[in-house]
Amino acid sequence: MKALLSNMMICLMVLAAACSSPKAKNAGTADSDADTATVAEHTLPRQVTIAMVGDIMMGNTWPHDRLPVDDGKHLFSDAAAILQKADMACGNLEGVIAPPETGSPRKNPQSKMAFMFKMPPRYTTYLKEAGFDFLSLANNHIYDFFSDPITYTEKVLKEAGIGFAGAKDPRKKDGHTLTAYKTHNGVTYGYAAFSVDYYTARLQDYELVKSIIKELRSNSDVVLINFHGGNEGKGVQRLPHGEEIFYGESRGNIREFTHMCIDNGADVVFGSGPHVVRAIECYKGHFIAYSLGNFCTCGMGINGLNGLAPCITVTIDPSDGTFKSGTIHAFRQQYMAGPKVDKSGEVIREIRNLTQADISNSALRIADDGTISIK
Repeated sequence: MKALLSNMMICLMVLAAACSSPKAKNAGTADSDADTATVAEHTLPRQVTIAMVGDIMMGNTWPHDRLPVDDGKHLFSDAAAILQKADMACGNLEGVIAPPETGSPRKNPQSKMAFMFKMPPRYTTYLKEAGFDFLSLANNHIYDFFSDPITYTEKVLKEAGIGFAGAKDPRKKDGHTLTAYKTHNGVTYGYAAFSVDYYTARLQDYELVKSIIKELRSNSDVVLINFHGGNEGKGVQRLPHGEEIFYGESRGNIREFTHMCIDNGADVVFGSGPHVVRAIECYKGHFIAYSLGNFCTCGMGINGLNGLAPCITVTIDPSDGTFKSGTIHAFRQQYMAGPKVDKSGEVIREIRNLTQADISNSALRIADDGTISIK
C-alpha cells in the first residue's frame, strides 16, 4: 500500500510540475452584475467552464449599410450552444453599437486606412441570445466616433445584461467601465479588458493593470483578463519575444503582459488583435490564449488564416483558477454570415502547430478533435 501511495504521489508531482505551481487565492461572493463585490468564504463547485472568442464586428452602418445576411439573425447560430453552455462566455466587441447619427468620425473619411465600425443597436439582441456574458471594449475601434457612441454601447449592453470593460475617454469627460462582475451558480467572476491605445485601459501600463487585477482578485472567485494587442497583418501568427510594433505604434510585449497578469492574480488570460490565431499556453497552471483571431467580422477579409474563427472552452478549478482541460471548437467565417462549423478542423491544427513552435516545453497536448489536456 505504501508503494502504491508513493507512486501516486510521484505522479501528482510530475503533473504539477508540467504546468508549474499554481498561486493561492481568496474565494469571494458578489451580487450579480454588481459594480463592486464583497469577499466572503463559501463553497465553490469543483469546476467551471469559460468560453472565449476573438473579434466581433457584426456589420457596419458607416458610411453606409454593410450588413450581414438576413440582417444578422443567424450570425451565431452554429456557436450559440457552446457559448450558452459555458458558465461564462467572452469576446472582443470590435467597434461601437450606436445609431448612425450618434458621434462623428474621428478618422479622415478620405483615407483608405480609415476603417471605422458602427453596429446597429438592434444587433445587441444577437449577442445576448448567443450567450455572451462579458465583452471587451478595449480595442482600436472603440473610439472611432469619439466617446458618445461608447456611452451608448455601454448602455445597450447593460440593458441586455452583458458585462463590459476596457474603454476610456481621453478627454476625461465621460466615465467608462474598467471592471465588471457577474455571479453564476455561486461563483463570482471579475472581468477586465486591456488594449494598447490611449482611449483604452492600456496593457503597457503595468501599474494600472496590476491595480485592476488586485481589485478583481479581492472581489472575485475567478479573474478573467481579455486583451487586444500584438502585431497585425499577414505573417504575424508567430508569437515573438519582446515588444511588437505596428506602423510605428507599440502593440505591447504580449508574452510579458500575459505572464504578469497571471503572476498578479489572473486566472485565465486571452486575447485577439492580430486577426489570426496564435499559440496557447499553460503558465504556472493557468491558461493563456495569445490570439483567438477574428470570430465574426462581417464585411472584412476572411480568406485563408483570417477566416479561422475558433471558440475555445476551458474548464478550470474556481478555487485556484488552475486549468483542468479544454477544447478548441473549429469554426470558419462565411462571408457576411458569421462563424460556421468547420469539419476539417483547420484551426485546431493551426493552433497546435503554433503552440509547438512558440511555447518551449509546452505543458499542453492538443488532440485532432481539439481536446486540450495536460501532457
